[in-house]
Amino acid sequence: MKLTRVLILVSILILTSSLQSFSENSKTASLELGRKQFESGNYERALETLAQTISSTSDANIRNRAFYYQGLSFFEMGLYYSSYVAFRNVLLNPDERFKEVYEKAIKNAVIIADRLNVADRLGKVIEKMDNKLIPTSVSGLARYSMGVAKFEANQNSEAEKNLKSVSPESQFYNKALYYLGILATKRKDYKEAAYYFEKLVAVTQGKKDLYWLEELGRLNLARTAYSADNVEKSVELYSKFLSSSPYWIDVLLEASWPLMKMNDTAVSLGNLHTITSPFYQKDLVGEAYILKATILYKLCKYEEMRKDLSTFFSLYDPIIRSMEQETASLGSRDAYFRAYQSKKGLNSSFVNFLGRDQGIQNNMKILKGLNEERENLTKLSRTDQTNRTISQLDELRESLSRETGVAIEKLHKRKLTELLQQREQANYLKVEVVTGEKELIEGQKGLPAKRVVDVETTVAAGYHFWPFNGEYWEDELGTYIYTTESSCVN
Repeated sequence: MKLTRVLILVSILILTSSLQSFSENSKTASLELGRKQFESGNYERALETLAQTISSTSDANIRNRAFYYQGLSFFEMGLYYSSYVAFRNVLLNPDERFKEVYEKAIKNAVIIADRLNVADRLGKVIEKMDNKLIPTSVSGLARYSMGVAKFEANQNSEAEKNLKSVSPESQFYNKALYYLGILATKRKDYKEAAYYFEKLVAVTQGKKDLYWLEELGRLNLARTAYSADNVEKSVELYSKFLSSSPYWIDVLLEASWPLMKMNDTAVSLGNLHTITSPFYQKDLVGEAYILKATILYKLCKYEEMRKDLSTFFSLYDPIIRSMEQETASLGSRDAYFRAYQSKKGLNSSFVNFLGRDQGIQNNMKILKGLNEERENLTKLSRTDQTNRTISQLDELRESLSRETGVAIEKLHKRKLTELLQQREQANYLKVEVVTGEKELIEGQKGLPAKRVVDVETTVAAGYHFWPFNGEYWEDELGTYIYTTESSCVN
């Protein structure tokens, strides 16, 4: 009797083991089927098969490989955020039995995350991984993503440590240099900042797809020279820009300051003449009129100075009134975002100004892509995994819209404050026109004494969001008192 019971127990154990083995074999077969469907270009069917594999297995090895092929399938279908989520899922539960998959998953995830402006989010995932699971071949990409995460968290020393570990062979080496330049600027270590920006310009030069980054590096290099009080060097660096540069209007305005400090009023006025032309009248460049009037005062050109100030008031008084009304009526970041998105509720000059902000434009482009991807996702088979991806995509869309609204609201407030300050300065300069003309008339009987006037002028910040969140250049040019000296003679 006892022998019979033992035999039954043994039979049950053998049967259970056989069933488990069959079950795991079937899951492996399901994974292989999904892989073959992907390789044959049947991406939708591959996604369905792989989703079934993921939901039915507790084996991290099988699940991670299924996520990996899902990521590839989504990518081939142009569903980039979904692809990113799949590759990120591979990294959330690493398993040493399939270490080789992490090389490809990290590489793909970082590239897509950077394109979608979520490299910092991915960096937080990667930093939780065991370093032993990060192959040397992709350590540069991993360090870049972790560096961005630390940068966004204002953990500057950790950010530097990671970004300095990005090797020159990495495709993100140039962006790492940019971040390092900004971090040095934050410390006001302009010598080190210049070092990184110079390297950035060198490694991006002549590469068409990185032209915008080369130009941004050169712009920040010129700003760094100015911030370090190397005025002559900054003039030289600004002079190298061409009108085809995406930062041309910023260059013309910013270069006018060091030129004025070097008493090169002819070139400075030439820049300002371009900026104050009808072509840029709707681009919020009020500072150019104030600077132009300041230089004209120095040159005793009172009639031109009066015309310049008159143009400023006629252009910017209506804009100031409009922006004050917008501040009262919009009131929230969501309202600012909706107003910009619909192009209703914001004055055209401020809308044009936002159109030059590459960070905001990049975000709007990403949002458009995410909206299209959501629509395409709803057409696929609605598995639990697809529903989770849609939910995560919605969260990102909401987050990105919110961040964009915050930035628009901040820029609106800043530009209105600047315009109010500029109007105050313009009123002050109107008094100087009368004073200067009076002295010139009185001086006809003899050589008039020179008059020295302090004119406080704030240099425009020239915000450049790159990627989006984080103002990477916070008005390093600053505010200073520029002393103008009337050169009027009888």
